[in-house]
Amino acid sequence: MIARYFSSLDPQLDAISVRSNAAGEFLPREVKLPFRYDTIYIGGGTPGLVDAELIARLLDRLTTVFTIEPDAEITIEVNPCTVTADKLRAYRGAGVNRLSMGVQSLSDRLLGILGRAHSAETAKRAAELAVNYFDNINLDFIFGIPGVRELSTAAPQSMREVSDCLRFAVDNDIAHVSFYSLIIEPGTELYRMRERQELIELPDTEERAMYNEIRGFLSDNGYIQYEISNFAKPGLESRHNLKYWSGAPYTGLGLGAVSFLPVNDGSGSFLRFRQSDDLNRGTDPCSIGTGYEIQERLDVQARKREYMMLGFRKLTGPDPEGYRRLFSGASFESDFSTELDSLRNQGLIDAGNHLTAQGLDFANEIFMMFI
Repeated sequence: MIARYFSSLDPQLDAISVRSNAAGEFLPREVKLPFRYDTIYIGGGTPGLVDAELIARLLDRLTTVFTIEPDAEITIEVNPCTVTADKLRAYRGAGVNRLSMGVQSLSDRLLGILGRAHSAETAKRAAELAVNYFDNINLDFIFGIPGVRELSTAAPQSMREVSDCLRFAVDNDIAHVSFYSLIIEPGTELYRMRERQELIELPDTEERAMYNEIRGFLSDNGYIQYEISNFAKPGLESRHNLKYWSGAPYTGLGLGAVSFLPVNDGSGSFLRFRQSDDLNRGTDPCSIGTGYEIQERLDVQARKREYMMLGFRKLTGPDPEGYRRLFSGASFESDFSTELDSLRNQGLIDAGNHLTAQGLDFANEIFMMFI
């Protein structure tokens, strides 16, 4: 079934590469694809679960269909319980040069609360194995994890449990770490548990104390915080993720993948659209259904607002030179003078449009200014 899914990507790639009539089944005819690509990100699920030969074949197809820069950043997402030495060797041989692993926590009790399949020991072994094959590794962690009343260890995540994750990353010379504050989304088991009042959640002051401990510890150990939740050794920031935060176009392939591409009419508009997530069309029940859903059309003014909103995810704030380049010499200081003055007066950004410590704590207030 998995092999048939990967094979079913071929018609999509073929149609798009030659812009045949069939390409209209996968992307709006009016969009313009980038000429060259310098990042590839294989994620959006559990790609590490499948046979590494399928990943290698996919990358080979991408390099024949698209122009990929020789120094492209090529990332694959893996879960700790899918990592093996054979897979890591195969990924390197296929051209993958960056690994992103969803560890979440190094506490078994917290992993249980989050519903993760791996144990803390499995995560440690997987990361320690990965550093033998990759210099550029990201580990994802979560902080602000609640306790559960019915469990014997009901307490929420402790500062020590956060520190364990920090020390592990530093001791293993991990190039990049992400620390995300837990967001309990509707429809999840944690959300239902909260509705039933089964969770013991951290007070905001303790959650912010954890965040400040993370920032300070990683800074003291040579990491640069370049985004609200992301920290990297110098020069090893995620090039792919920076595209999302900088208004760059991107092309999504496969089930449910999202693209953000310019409209080829000179208007400066972009389309954000999502590939079909239907596996059941056609004669093969495992083939990818054709079709896409346009999620939004952004004119130049909407793109400017999105540029500012996403730009303020970065600690350096939106890039004025990038703004001028994208928007025909325009200045965001002029276009958004009222909004920027308000943010400075509130102490959320400084005179150079960089996030302040208070801005990091109230980033949503900044984002809302541009929605």
